[in-house]
Amino acid sequence: MSDAVGTKEMAERWGYSQATISKWCREGLIKGADHDGDGSPWHIPKDAECPKVLRNKEK
Repeated sequence: MSDAVGTKEMAERWGYSQATISKWCREGLIKGADHDGDGSPWHIPKDAECPKVLRNKEK
């Protein structure tokens, strides 16, 4: 996945902690996020939408 970034970059972009981004990845809230297995870094599509924004749109 060449157009992917890690949790650190997304945390900086979205203004949430890296732990929160990882949690959202584990919970399947970030569309297209994947990883190679336990303990490996997450790969998040650069154009992924913040789950907080998506939740607000649903209300």
